[in-house]
Amino acid sequence: MFGQFAASTQFYLHGRKHFTRTGWEAASKLYPQPDPLASFNLAGKVYIVTGANQGIGFEIAKYLASRGGKIFMVCRNEARAEAARLAIVEQTKAQTSNVCCLICDCGVESDVRGMWEQFRRSMAQADPDQPVALNGLVCNAGALFNEKTQTPQGLETTFASHLLFGSYLMSQLALPHLRAAEDPRVVLVSSGGMLNAPFPRWEVATSQEGDYSGN
Repeated sequence: MFGQFAASTQFYLHGRKHFTRTGWEAASKLYPQPDPLASFNLAGKVYIVTGANQGIGFEIAKYLASRGGKIFMVCRNEARAEAARLAIVEQTKAQTSNVCCLICDCGVESDVRGMWEQFRRSMAQADPDQPVALNGLVCNAGALFNEKTQTPQGLETTFASHLLFGSYLMSQLALPHLRAAEDPRVVLVSSGGMLNAPFPRWEVATSQEGDYSGN
């Protein structure tokens, strides 16, 4: 118990110092100038960002669109996805056809597999004679619950969304498309909470044993 308290306190103090506005302003002084992010040209490149209708996922998708990339926003809710898509188009002046939505719950295996079918069909419509290439996949979607919840398949929701389907299966199914692109990337996004709790035994991580903890 004391170890967890000490880790939480250390994480809080570290976050207060480095991850507030003051921390960002101090760190940004070390970045190269002019900022290389302002000059990238991503025209002709294709990206998928999960959990893209809000937060970090939305900002990543917006940036990629602002540099001319073709973006597929993976979201669970169609209405929120469309609202976010329209906001990105308006804020970046991107071509409407370059900002697309794929409806998928990253914690559900059939949804993840179906999402890739949606992606392939959409890309084939634009150029059916070319291999479907993907330059970057950003696995950002996730969920953290105070009470144990399960997917329709009976899996704990956080585990299924963050790791099993939202990262592992998502990346595995992306491989053929990543290999068709030049210098592709997969980016896994985590919260700072990973610094606050060690990865437990598999049976605990999958909520098969012990009391449930979202962390």
